[in-house]
Amino acid sequence: MKEWYSEAGLTPADYWTLAWEQAAQSDSRVSSDAEEESYWQQHAPVYDERNPLAPYTADLMGTVIASLQSEDELIEVGPGTGGFTQLLAPYVGKLTVVEPSAAMYEILASSWEQSGLVQAVPEAIRAKWEEASGLACDVLFSANAFYRIRDMKESLAQMNLTARRRVYLVQSIGLPFAHPLRVMYGGKQLERSRAQVICDILQEMDITYQMETFAVQRKSGAIHDVALISWDT
Repeated sequence: MKEWYSEAGLTPADYWTLAWEQAAQSDSRVSSDAEEESYWQQHAPVYDERNPLAPYTADLMGTVIASLQSEDELIEVGPGTGGFTQLLAPYVGKLTVVEPSAAMYEILASSWEQSGLVQAVPEAIRAKWEEASGLACDVLFSANAFYRIRDMKESLAQMNLTARRRVYLVQSIGLPFAHPLRVMYGGKQLERSRAQVICDILQEMDITYQMETFAVQRKSGAIHDVALISWDT
């Protein structure tokens, strides 16, 4: 890992930030909260029909659920329409979501009422993770919610401080479900999966983590890997 970044002249955290900055130049959703919300106002109502991940992750989520305790307080960062939230809720005592999108949370709440879950709709902290503060939980969970984070090192540090016991991050790997992090640097285009860069940053931070990959077959029949990155806090 160190050799790859040293050849590029960057640390893993620098690489993530530079990839974010370059992506923001061509995609206004990356840096503009208004553009991001406008996108989800259009696409949130059909998200669970077109591109759900949670229903196809039984093995991966079995690993997460096996570690949960009935009295746990769990925070989910970026729950979107709540597919993973519904899977987690029966196994914890309290579940709070950090979700900046009004459109996504509206779908989460409406689908919750139709799900038959006895748990109440989770309380929402309406903020981006980078702007949330003063939170604490036993377990923190987040799935594919990292594409708009500019400073991933700081965000990971905040997750590590927030969770009293464990952090779980889920990240899809491979097109068309997850684009790699691309950087133009020194006249070359560099490319590395988002999951791998997250792991590299954790290593940079001297956090001992585990990464497991699970082959997931989506609704379309396409099969791709999904990483489960986790660590004890």
